[in-house]
Amino acid sequence: MKNELNEKLNWEVEQQELRIGDRRNKSKIALLRSDNGEILNVCSDRYRPFYNRDLIQLVDKIEMNSSFKLEGFEEFGRGKRLLAFLKNSRPGTLGREEVADYLIIGNSHNSSSSVFAGMSNNMFRCENQFTSDLYSLRVKHLSNLNAAAIDPQIILNTYRENRERLDQQVQEMMLARLDMDDMMRIVDRLVDEVEARELNDDLNSKSSNRRHEMKDCVRREMAYFGQNVWGFYNGITYYTSNILKGRSGFGITNGLGERLNRLAWEYCQRCVNRNNRRYE
Repeated sequence: MKNELNEKLNWEVEQQELRIGDRRNKSKIALLRSDNGEILNVCSDRYRPFYNRDLIQLVDKIEMNSSFKLEGFEEFGRGKRLLAFLKNSRPGTLGREEVADYLIIGNSHNSSSSVFAGMSNNMFRCENQFTSDLYSLRVKHLSNLNAAAIDPQIILNTYRENRERLDQQVQEMMLARLDMDDMMRIVDRLVDEVEARELNDDLNSKSSNRRHEMKDCVRREMAYFGQNVWGFYNGITYYTSNILKGRSGFGITNGLGERLNRLAWEYCQRCVNRNNRRYE
């Protein structure tokens, strides 16, 4: 773990009506932190908060119905986004490596996302991380939104289905060969695609170093995992987890690292599909 998580959420979300002078704005409300009064969001009066107590209750229900245990909470944007990290007490494997499986329950108080669940695999060997959303579990902030409206068994069943699919994908990646020339070309494409979306003034000065570091990471992991697509992907996640410093040790859940991981995963799946067609 790179940063300590909060063991508890010691504050709640409070609603407050908006006024302009003596007039009440009937279509808008403000969401505030109960501990310091800081504004989290100004939103439509149709918006329904998923309160911190609801997040805690949902986590409790998952713990009671599974082998997942709460590790803690992390706050982003001073509480505008919250993530709960639950660790599976039964260790698993991924591509013959021992991994710690995490279930992530997320919520926002600033309308940036629905309530969602995701999974992350933190590899013990080098802290490589893979994070994916379980998109079918997203719940919008509308009427009747609370912990009782979310069945934890659906979350757990969907997690198991996604975990089994991930195991199958990893096995296919281990069988798909990838030589060093292909690796170099894919890294260059990844960097070009990511940098085209970035608006950082000094990005060009970092480009050469980024390519060099990513290729070194890929060579390192392919030397261990073999000349295959799985080794390549581990090189990218090694870079995003250990070189491109992330805020959390439980998975790259947003930002540049998340984009690189997702793009790399897409490229890897294309390589696997080409390999499968070759043997059909």
